Amino acid sequence: MNKHNRKISRPIRIGLSFIIAVALIIVFVPLLNNVIHPIKYIASSENTLTVSIPYIINGEVDETTLEIPRGTQVHISEKGAETSQIKYKGQLVSIPNENLVDSLENCVQIENVYPRRLINLREKKGGKLSDEVVTKGEKVKVLKVDPQDLDTTGNVKWYQVEKDGKEYYLSGQYVETSKELALTDYSSSISYSTYWDAYYGENYSKDAYIDQIDYKPQEVPNYENNPLREDINAVHVSLEKLVENKDYYMNLNDTTGINSLAIEIKGDGGSIFYDSDVPEDYLSNPSEVTSSSLMSKDELSSLFKELQDDGFYVIARIVTFKDAIFASQNPDDSFTDQNGNLVLHNDEYWPSAFSRKAWSYNVDIAKEIAQCNVNEIQFDYVRFPDGTLSKALDGTIDLHNTYNESKTSALQGFLIYAKEELAQYEVYVAADIFAWPVVAQDDQDIGQFLPAIANVVDIVSPMPYTDHFSMGAMGIDDPTANPEETLYQFSLITKKTLDSIETPAIYRTWIQGYGDFGPDEMVAQINGIKKAGYQGYMVWAGSGDQEILDPRKDGFIDSAS
Repeated sequence: MNKHNRKISRPIRIGLSFIIAVALIIVFVPLLNNVIHPIKYIASSENTLTVSIPYIINGEVDETTLEIPRGTQVHISEKGAETSQIKYKGQLVSIPNENLVDSLENCVQIENVYPRRLINLREKKGGKLSDEVVTKGEKVKVLKVDPQDLDTTGNVKWYQVEKDGKEYYLSGQYVETSKELALTDYSSSISYSTYWDAYYGENYSKDAYIDQIDYKPQEVPNYENNPLREDINAVHVSLEKLVENKDYYMNLNDTTGINSLAIEIKGDGGSIFYDSDVPEDYLSNPSEVTSSSLMSKDELSSLFKELQDDGFYVIARIVTFKDAIFASQNPDDSFTDQNGNLVLHNDEYWPSAFSRKAWSYNVDIAKEIAQCNVNEIQFDYVRFPDGTLSKALDGTIDLHNTYNESKTSALQGFLIYAKEELAQYEVYVAADIFAWPVVAQDDQDIGQFLPAIANVVDIVSPMPYTDHFSMGAMGIDDPTANPEETLYQFSLITKKTLDSIETPAIYRTWIQGYGDFGPDEMVAQINGIKKAGYQGYMVWAGSGDQEILDPRKDGFIDSAS
């Protein structure tokens, strides 16, 4: 090698040595740090681990507490025989060694969980509801928690559990870590009528409206890309009318206070007005449902996107348990006599709201629609058929109540399931309810008990149409002649009930947009709602024909102004 090459190679060797040294530092310093300060994970039987931090104030020792989410990765600063020190949010904290584990898989220190109400287990994580249930306060063995189901707050989304020798999945949202917690009474402020005890037996009402219901405060979502709003002013319109006269409905946003459309996507009788794939899985003759289809899913999505781009909040209305098509093709899941023959009630066949197949059918439709640029899914006819008392008492009907639930419990269970399934699409869940159960403070034998529903949905929408009230109702001589006072008094009654729940749904009520009511009556109803401290409304005017809306639209004012 000549001198020139040696002069060049020396700097190269020095450079290579430097690069190797830096690489060794990058690789081995963290490894050394992990040896000196090993990585651990916070383990706990609860969502968070509560630790005490002593401090001195005015010469005296006091302490504060700190909540560390289960699954948090930490570095050991100093290891002791029973406790070790870690640094969390800039503070040195002593943690019992039993709460420091080597992997996320071991963070959930739970052998059993206990449901707060009856829940159907699932054979797959997030899969269809199985026929197997766990009941309120039942001890359920935990087999495993997937680290992917442990969120940053320490909550467990899914538990893999065992029942009767089989493995299932159970949502972590509705279970507790002890029987005592599962049986905690959150209903002490809830009032209810015992009217139906006279027909169904002593303590029926308490069991139906309280004991079988989950009243634990729920986390109210507020999606970043779909903010939860209380200033929604809507008119109802059928998808057919919207397609026929789109410019008219879109113009309402510019000429009135309307900023939302509640659009009928699944109607009375069971027809679905777009090309849904869901009926294939539930009906022997799916074409009976889709024969009234107006467009493809892509076209529906484009239509709703156009509305959103124009400033509309889009509500998709689904008629749920008033579905003659589903009932006629699924008699085992419907309202029948004791021999299994469908019962014609009010000239229609009805699915049973106890049926998990009927639950899944409607939720699957909702999930399909939720992917088409909607802000909210609104379930209408979330109820059992009315006027069935005499047939129930003489035993001539069968609603196929497999799990011996109250009607109220079944409807809450359906809405819990719907909300859980729809959360991934970041849409809100609403439920329409009759007005009279709100006033009567019971379910009127159709399952609609306001506190049970309002504790689990995001928006609750009663239907206090003035012509539905009898003379003297709520202390008003003639409710139809006094629309402002009727909506004011009704809204006050609703408010009292919603205030009895720690995390109630938003109240957005329907108002009457038909009959002799014109613009003045529209404004009067909206003012009654505002007088009670609320804003937002939805106008019910049937299918929302232009001929019905035009004479009233001057009354569609902005409820927030």
